[in-house]
Amino acid sequence: MEVGIWYAEISRALLIPLLLIFAVIKFVLVVLWYMHLRFDSRTYARFFMIGLAGAVTLFLVVLLTFRAFSG
Repeated sequence: MEVGIWYAEISRALLIPLLLIFAVIKFVLVVLWYMHLRFDSRTYARFFMIGLAGAVTLFLVVLLTFRAFSG
């Protein structure tokens, strides 16, 4: 799916967030499956989601700092 989005003629300001969203979705699905978080206590899943939200926020701040979204 990411390859199709890359080859579609989409503006760069929309391309980067779309690719990031798909990467996060794939990452979460893989982690839920292979770390067995869906079978464990909800506390572990909450810790994981808090860390993931922090990492995504930090990554977006870095991208904004380097003006990655300015066309």
